[in-house]
Amino acid sequence: MNLPQGILDFLVYLAPSLLVFLTAFFLVKKFLDSDQKLKYTELKRTMDNNLMPLRLQAYERIVLFLERISPNNMLSRIYEPGMTVLEFHREILQNIKMEYEHNITQQVYVTNAAWKTVRSSRDELVKLVNLSLSKCNPNAPGVELSKTIFENMMQSEEYPIQNAIDQIKNEAHSLF
Repeated sequence: MNLPQGILDFLVYLAPSLLVFLTAFFLVKKFLDSDQKLKYTELKRTMDNNLMPLRLQAYERIVLFLERISPNNMLSRIYEPGMTVLEFHREILQNIKMEYEHNITQQVYVTNAAWKTVRSSRDELVKLVNLSLSKCNPNAPGVELSKTIFENMMQSEEYPIQNAIDQIKNEAHSLF
């Protein structure tokens, strides 16, 4: 099969041009891909630098939340003389709920594991408060509920609030 001379001449001229075009295309593509990766890396670094203060602030607020709902701090802060056990119980649960709702948006900046620990420690505290209520006379002075809560805490092997604080601190330190 013979090709006409015109087509053969055209292919001879086209081959080097096509080779130059493909070489230039792949070189430019490689350059543009590399430039895009560099810009993406720079953007990610900038975002991380902008997000770091927000994440640290979230860890600080979560630790503050946990400290505020810690029985050692919370009970003396919200107790008022003349409260019955039932009134004090209601105030404790309302305070825990209010503190949690105030800090719920911080979960955006921390890992899922950290936030799960925060929720778990809050739930364990609510269980402890409810268990302590069941051991008290509802009409007794509120200080009886405080005593029972602290007794139940002493009997427990673990202290979920402190465990959550430790985990949050470790996670915040791992950012550096």
